[in-house]
Amino acid sequence: MKKTIGFLLLAAFLGTSCIIRVPYEGSGRYSDPYDNRYDDRYDDYDTAHFYDQLEPYGIWVSHRSYGYVWIPADVGYSWRPYSRGRWAWTDYGWTWVSLERWGWIAFHYGRWGWDARLGWFWVPDIVWGPAWVAWRWGGAHIGWAPLPPGVGFVPGRGFGNHRWDIPGRSWNFVRSRDFMDRRVERWILPHERNMTLIERTDFRVRIDERDRRLVNDGLDLEYVRRQTDRPVERYTLKDATRPGAAREEGRDLVVSRPEIRSNDAAKPKRVLDEARAEREISSETSNRIYRRAVRNEEELVREAHDQERALMRESQEAEVGVIRRRAEEEKAEVRSPEDKKKVDERIAGRLAELKKKHEQEKAELEKRQKAEQDKVKKAPEKKAPVRRKTDKD
Repeated sequence: MKKTIGFLLLAAFLGTSCIIRVPYEGSGRYSDPYDNRYDDRYDDYDTAHFYDQLEPYGIWVSHRSYGYVWIPADVGYSWRPYSRGRWAWTDYGWTWVSLERWGWIAFHYGRWGWDARLGWFWVPDIVWGPAWVAWRWGGAHIGWAPLPPGVGFVPGRGFGNHRWDIPGRSWNFVRSRDFMDRRVERWILPHERNMTLIERTDFRVRIDERDRRLVNDGLDLEYVRRQTDRPVERYTLKDATRPGAAREEGRDLVVSRPEIRSNDAAKPKRVLDEARAEREISSETSNRIYRRAVRNEEELVREAHDQERALMRESQEAEVGVIRRRAEEEKAEVRSPEDKKKVDERIAGRLAELKKKHEQEKAELEKRQKAEQDKVKKAPEKKAPVRRKTDKD
């Protein structure tokens, strides 16, 4: 098996077996995801169930704008939602199959938001969907990002005429050919590439109600087939009899999607205010929010950085390749030497502009990696983990 890491800035996938251990990833999701830990009735859930089931895997915070929000613990350095898992094409459109033990809740109900002090947080909602994401695609890349909180989906009416404003940090981009990989996190690009790719990709949010089911088909299926150069298998969603991670049974994808009733009186058992949550998240000794490395942390950082540089280089080369191929196609359609020369000049200008952007991306990546390496070197002998959120560092 290839050595893999996701886009994690300070994490690396380890091992060569079918179970891959992820440094900074201590939510326990690599244990049996189908253990018999749920004893309550599967057909009688309300929002209190979210509070109870997510509490072991993170902290609940009283947020100034969204009420009770949940912050996952031990998800890794610079983690982003919808990164650990894979995409499956189903009768509900693009469906996220998470590797997180809590993913059947947090990626199919509710929304994800970002706070500069707290990092990523999840806002509960009771409507199930295959994946609450927006899409970008074009050229040699595909990207997706969680829809922000504050915009609910109303069955029968959808989102209305909402104007989406999704920050650049929210996007997960991969080369198009890698989109259907069963561990897509291996190919997620360093976030330094995001702004360039946002400028060169088409945006779409399309989640519709059809035949009493929510369908997310915002990413063109034929585009995926062409870019991956292989057929896209179609799964049929089947309801699980109890909560837990999705699993495959032949061409069926068995998922947990119970109907959730709203319960305004419910609240988490333990709730932190924002100030205390920030202190806990930023603590170098907290074992709820951070995971200690399973081996030498400096070595893990070097491996992660090597992979990031390789992914960036290959992505940039693919982007240049698309422009050159299109230039050849344009030149093939014109006959006069003057017109061919104009095409060459126009493409040369585009490539020069793109080269500047690529150099800027590399410089930003090197700066961030240097800061991460310095943090690891300064860490105590016990190798306390580096902070999850670093936007204001």
